[in-house]
Amino acid sequence: MKSLILGSVLASVFGEQVSSPFWPQPLSFSVGSDSLSLSNGFTFQLNQESAFLDQAVERYQQLIGASSSGSTGGISACSVTVDETHDDEPSTLQLGVDESYELTVSKDGECTIHSSTVWGSLRAFETFTQLLSRSDDGTVTASYLPVDVSDDARFTHRGFMLDSSRHYLPVSEIQRMVDTLVMSKFNVLHWHMVDAQSFPVDTPSAPDLVKGAYSPKLTYSMDDISALTAYAADRGVRLLPEIDVPGHAASWTAGYPDVMADCFVKYSYNINDFALNPTKDETYTVVGEVVSDIIGASGVKNFHLGGDEVVYGCWANDTSIVNFMDANGMTSYDQLLEYFVLKADDITRALGATPVHWEEVFKAGCDVGSDVIFQVWTSMDVVSSIVAKGFQVIAAPSDVWYLDHADNTWDKMYSYDPTVGLSETEAQLIIGGEVCMWGEHIDENNIEGIVYPRAASVGERLWSPSTVVDVDDAEERITMQRCRLINRGFHPGAIQPGFCKETYV
Repeated sequence: MKSLILGSVLASVFGEQVSSPFWPQPLSFSVGSDSLSLSNGFTFQLNQESAFLDQAVERYQQLIGASSSGSTGGISACSVTVDETHDDEPSTLQLGVDESYELTVSKDGECTIHSSTVWGSLRAFETFTQLLSRSDDGTVTASYLPVDVSDDARFTHRGFMLDSSRHYLPVSEIQRMVDTLVMSKFNVLHWHMVDAQSFPVDTPSAPDLVKGAYSPKLTYSMDDISALTAYAADRGVRLLPEIDVPGHAASWTAGYPDVMADCFVKYSYNINDFALNPTKDETYTVVGEVVSDIIGASGVKNFHLGGDEVVYGCWANDTSIVNFMDANGMTSYDQLLEYFVLKADDITRALGATPVHWEEVFKAGCDVGSDVIFQVWTSMDVVSSIVAKGFQVIAAPSDVWYLDHADNTWDKMYSYDPTVGLSETEAQLIIGGEVCMWGEHIDENNIEGIVYPRAASVGERLWSPSTVVDVDDAEERITMQRCRLINRGFHPGAIQPGFCKETYV
């Protein structure tokens, strides 16, 4: 793990001592106490041609919006140098991509950014904005000068999971959530697209599945998925789609009842218990069509196939399934789950993507390929067993990082480290983590206030060095981050009494 060199301690706008204005805290930095205004027309000057960065520069210039009152400001531009650019930058946004950068702003106003990739520059742009505040006359001022930042991510997978099955979320709201993610340097949107309650994805190859949506108006087309993938990638966020199978499959019933296990009467009291029938060839045809359509629309290289909470009693209630197991020498439902998982994984790999599963697939003893990534949610106690087998892990413990748990306060979420108790070798297999927003009690009207600012605490835990653990300092900085969210038009909840004494960019 990388070490942190703490910057000078400054007085925050809240009257307490704060180490920096940054969220998340950089790998190493130093800050001062001078300030300069930005000139009218401030820009990031690119030292190489990049249509991708041109768009990013335009977004950040609009965000910063230095007014004419600062026309003689001390910072007129920030020079940006990227070592390597590509014609198709989004194709390089993959697990393990280099997001490191260096940012310096002198007390005389000279500003430079250097990164190996465009993704590092995007992170640097966001860090630069955290130096800025806006006065009533529109003047934008950079404080904490001189600034010297050398930064890189601790984990390569820093995710936010969004559930659009329990409540449909408009594409515009998902885009707003993407805009918030970059503020805390998240780089993955794990989109839990479907579940028992609804199937809102309109898959052309399996056109009847969308009958499981709440309404024909509450659906996502392939164009929506493509557009959202591009929107996120432009901001340094990659999509991780999830089709949760073979459990949680009740919404498949409306369109393809023949692929369902027959347990509707027995489990009528809980639709979460309905499951696909893993013994039918048609099941894999439909699963393959769904996965193929979504990968085709998004171009993702990782695909989440779920695998959690399969109710074996559903399969046991279906005579045809029991007979299939007997005929094929299967003596446990774990073996039947493995049968399904291996077929689904092969479908996914054939489409160019690596499978991701919830931890239950591992706990069932499924003999999956070494490339499979497991997401742990029930308890981190199972992590050591998974990494001992050499598998990569995404940490998402429900007792700490689930946002639908009201007792998961921001400081509790902040204080959790997914590598605690692991050896250095085991810790290397923790590729990162996710903060999860299940959709039973949220929609576009209240999601932002439930997600933030708590989710930001996980953003810092996944980006910053393991030595960044001062909760008192974090409380001041996350309060500043909450005010930034407000100033950018979002609606975060509150974590303590007070008000925003500065207008941030």
